[in-house]
Amino acid sequence: MADIRPFAGYRYALEKPEDLGRFVAPPYDMIDTAAVSRLYDTDPVNVVRIIQNRKEQSDTENRDRHHRAASFLNTWISSGVLAKDPQPSLYVYRHDFPVRQGGAEVVHQRTAVIALVKLVDYDQGLVLPHEYTLSGPKIDRYELLSATRTHSELIFGLVPDDGTLHAEIMSCIQGPPDGVFESEGGVRHSLFRASNARSIENLTKALSGKKVLIADGHHRYETALSFYRDTKNPEHAYVLMALVSMADPGLVIRPFHRLVRTTPGTLSAPLHSALAQFFDVKDLGDASRATVRAFLDNGAGCEMVLLDSSDKRLYGLTLNAAGDAYLTGTPRGMSRLWNRLDVSKINSIVVNKLLSLPLDGVVLHDLIDYVNDPDAAYDAALGSPGSYRGVFFIRPLDIATVNAVVSGGERMPQKSTNFFPKFFSGLVFNRLENE
Repeated sequence: MADIRPFAGYRYALEKPEDLGRFVAPPYDMIDTAAVSRLYDTDPVNVVRIIQNRKEQSDTENRDRHHRAASFLNTWISSGVLAKDPQPSLYVYRHDFPVRQGGAEVVHQRTAVIALVKLVDYDQGLVLPHEYTLSGPKIDRYELLSATRTHSELIFGLVPDDGTLHAEIMSCIQGPPDGVFESEGGVRHSLFRASNARSIENLTKALSGKKVLIADGHHRYETALSFYRDTKNPEHAYVLMALVSMADPGLVIRPFHRLVRTTPGTLSAPLHSALAQFFDVKDLGDASRATVRAFLDNGAGCEMVLLDSSDKRLYGLTLNAAGDAYLTGTPRGMSRLWNRLDVSKINSIVVNKLLSLPLDGVVLHDLIDYVNDPDAAYDAALGSPGSYRGVFFIRPLDIATVNAVVSGGERMPQKSTNFFPKFFSGLVFNRLENE
């Protein structure tokens, strides 16, 4: 089972809970250059100076940014900007956020417990990855961790649960939040500290025997594990994670819709015509946002919907016998469940078979634009003549399917899940070494 511990975190010393919004930031990989500049201007001690310190003209190598971040962090601690909590605690992080459903916005609530989780190799089967990582981001995060000796961002972990864990997390919320703020899209973030010994004991008990599936933050987990291996320091043996119950009713997984570029690839026929070999193709009429929304809400009797840019019409797609036979005959070493994911069908049939392109990360990155917002994908497919063959609208995966694939020893295809909303950085820090 995963080893979970409370910790005495460092937090911004706030005059009032609502001040927290000045100091937090989205995770480092969600911040572009313009966003970094805006966050720098938000407050001189905003966490962006730690997680994504911007390059200065005097820098001679990338690690200079991270040494500057460490200097900021040490100064903030010594000056009292960041204060250490008096005793080991668990922290509850709640999101309240709107989700469009059935033509209306419905407010969801997702709740996580922030704790330290023992770093272990994936092959032990206690912490499970659901996607692959790249070397570049891991080098960058390693340099930051080495310089700061601090976990400054949250790794998102999912825990199988019959509802007991979720109930225990909710029971830890007593009184008003210690910090609260609102981010883009009407997402409300609230942080609660749970230092009661009974609450910590009950939560730790509810987590006992559980595995952890990493939903987001694979690069940071693998970086922390590498750092621990290299230093062999027992104080580096745990990593900061926000753990969410798979039974949480507010757990939302958004799909990435697939905009397929016109090049590369040798296919000359319209997509909907070529796909008829492998799918039952149902003409749904002229392009319409309402039709797309109806499919995303209810399924509309098909597995996917294609907006074909060649004729600006919508087509419902359902794998036929020939398509099933093709996937069975070309499993690529993966399970039947993995190969029947909608994103796998697009990769295998559209990219590899119809466009005759290899299924590697470079090709998929160059060929496909991955878009969460269906309206933005719709506009791009219709508003950029000649740029796209079309867009595949897909419905979100449920957590049971993701868990089944990952528990079977496989990782999800590229860009198959988007867990929403993101965990912001700056709510709580974990220093690796006692001072």
